[in-house]
Amino acid sequence: MSYLDLDFKSRQAQRQRPPQHKAKAPIHLNRIIRGFTALITLIASVYLILSFLPDSSAKVGDSNLKLQRLHYSVLLPGKTSTEISQPSVSEEVDAQPESQWKTIQVKAGDTLASIFSNAGLSASTTHQVVQLNKQTKKLSKIRPGQNISILQDSEGTLINLKYMPSLTQTLVIKRQQDKKLTSELLHHPLDPIPVFKSGEITSSLFLAAEKSNIPESVIMELAGIFGWDIDFALDIRKGDQFAVVYNELFKDGEKIRNGRILSAEFINQGKQYKAVYYTDPKGESSYYSPDGKSMRKAFLRSPVKFSRISSRFKRNRKHPVLSKTRAHKGVDYAASRGTPIRASGDGKIKYKGTKGGYGKTIYIQHGGKYTTVYAHMSRYARGSRKGKRVKQGQIIGYVGSTGLATGPHLHYEFRVHGVHRNPLTVKLPAAEPIDKAYRAHFKKETRTFLSMLNLMDEKKVAQVTQ
Repeated sequence: MSYLDLDFKSRQAQRQRPPQHKAKAPIHLNRIIRGFTALITLIASVYLILSFLPDSSAKVGDSNLKLQRLHYSVLLPGKTSTEISQPSVSEEVDAQPESQWKTIQVKAGDTLASIFSNAGLSASTTHQVVQLNKQTKKLSKIRPGQNISILQDSEGTLINLKYMPSLTQTLVIKRQQDKKLTSELLHHPLDPIPVFKSGEITSSLFLAAEKSNIPESVIMELAGIFGWDIDFALDIRKGDQFAVVYNELFKDGEKIRNGRILSAEFINQGKQYKAVYYTDPKGESSYYSPDGKSMRKAFLRSPVKFSRISSRFKRNRKHPVLSKTRAHKGVDYAASRGTPIRASGDGKIKYKGTKGGYGKTIYIQHGGKYTTVYAHMSRYARGSRKGKRVKQGQIIGYVGSTGLATGPHLHYEFRVHGVHRNPLTVKLPAAEPIDKAYRAHFKKETRTFLSMLNLMDEKKVAQVTQ
């Protein structure tokens, strides 16, 4: 009861008494009554003020005191604090969206059909999604651990789908207003950060790379870049040095993988080789020397990965099977049976078939000047046939021991105008250099990465002067 109610009842009681029977109270009694009323008024006022203050447990020095006060509810007639602070059930239902995303993690044995079925989607929807286009066919190759997010309407119809086939791609499928499905493949490029590393060979290239903490994939690419000039199976010597600038690729601050080599240097038996990656204005990319010459030659130095050279180019050699002395006009690369044999240059297959002691053989014509021969194959690559054009590095067959051979190996010949030349020493024609119109652009784009290689040169100078 408030002080207003007390004051109202006091005045009402006074009006109900007949005036003729009203006895005059002494003056001091009136003062006591007025003082008591004032006291009741003061107590009620203090109570109201305290009801608007925060909980007494709040600290006086709390910087959020004003914010806490804003959260206290003012009581309204006919409602309690519980009724005001809690929303009604209908309000909760209205706040929920009509459709929600479902994220499903792919498990072993899952297929898109089983995932859609568990989500309440029909088999026809599965067929419609997979057959939409080439992009959506990626969903037929889902792997355990990947996530598929599905958005359905209130009737269970597929509205949206999101799937990441890789860390740099997101497949998005949407149902348009005309009810047709469309897809889009979004690309998320990784953040490249260039790093510089170098090493010196004491026993092997791979051990030197491991000691310098250079990934195997990077060192393999390094060997590929200089593979036209250096035979990494025969030419490597103790004391050879190398340096490489390559990208490390990050996503959200976490390293995902290693990127391509940007520039590299290799010093083999005192001879220096340098290469830098360049993309011209037309979008064509390759590796070039600092003066703009292509690192890529018209021919590979070796068309097969081999363990050793079992027989070199010789004018007089005793044949291991015939036991007769005759010229060996090629190089024999000892390799495991079934090792892929690659075309050493662009050209056209001139001959394919069994040719005497050569066994299964392929001849490739490279323009009007050069011919390469690949013999003792165990079998030919699918699609290899006479008249077919092949690209440098394309697999044309596999190592074997057909014909007159004591063991599996590749017999390789290099001919210039029909004359046999030593494949290990013949000067290989280079690919086209940088277009003159792009020379200025080439120097500008490659300056930074070539300058990073100077760290190796400075290190060498410092070692000499010490």
